[in-house]
Amino acid sequence: MKALAFLLALPLLLAPPAFAQSDEGEEVAAPDKGLSISGDVILLSDYRFRGISRSDEDPALQAQLTISSPGGFYGGARGTSLHRFASRAEAEVDLYAGYGANLGLGTAVDVGMLYYVFPGGSGGADHFEPYASVSHTLGPVEATLGAKYAWAQDAIGGEDRLYLFGEVEAGIPATPLTLIAGAGRQDAGAFGRYWNWSFGARYDFGPLEAGLRYVDTDLAPLPGQDAGLVLSLGFSF
Repeated sequence: MKALAFLLALPLLLAPPAFAQSDEGEEVAAPDKGLSISGDVILLSDYRFRGISRSDEDPALQAQLTISSPGGFYGGARGTSLHRFASRAEAEVDLYAGYGANLGLGTAVDVGMLYYVFPGGSGGADHFEPYASVSHTLGPVEATLGAKYAWAQDAIGGEDRLYLFGEVEAGIPATPLTLIAGAGRQDAGAFGRYWNWSFGARYDFGPLEAGLRYVDTDLAPLPGQDAGLVLSLGFSF
């Protein structure tokens, strides 16, 4: 219940105030600095992180909020409820900040830093992970290639971790349907390496979005890392 309340309140906690106080203590409207705010709340049938379940194959609630500037800088947070993961933490909170730029001709780049936090966990699982990606859009198709690298930290066993990934989204013209596919490879040194992949579709109707993905890995077919379907229903703003 604590994790549920935290995730539902996340957009309110992170949103900047609409008013500021003058020197006399009076409430005045904050100046418009051109910042934009976006976010979503999503119900998942299973929370899969790089192909592996972090919700013990149970439903999970996810909320995200991002604040962006006209110059391309952004920051925000994404919170997801957990089950039997990261020393009994009730939630995973991904804090991030970065910079995105459009290079023209449909090509864009994105670089930033992630900080994973596990509130309520009894062990040290919090850690940093820088990331970078390049994407290209051609008509209704967008393709992305990227990398996420976490240097050796106690929270990840003292080993470097590299995750390489690729994603493709293809909107079906004149329909609210988008086909999605992705694959990634994680190398965690002495802890091994593996592939994960997924494909499915997303259907948008107004601010609501429904999705279905097939997710799998090349790990042993044990519960939580075997093939599965992930349903999602979300609201964005």
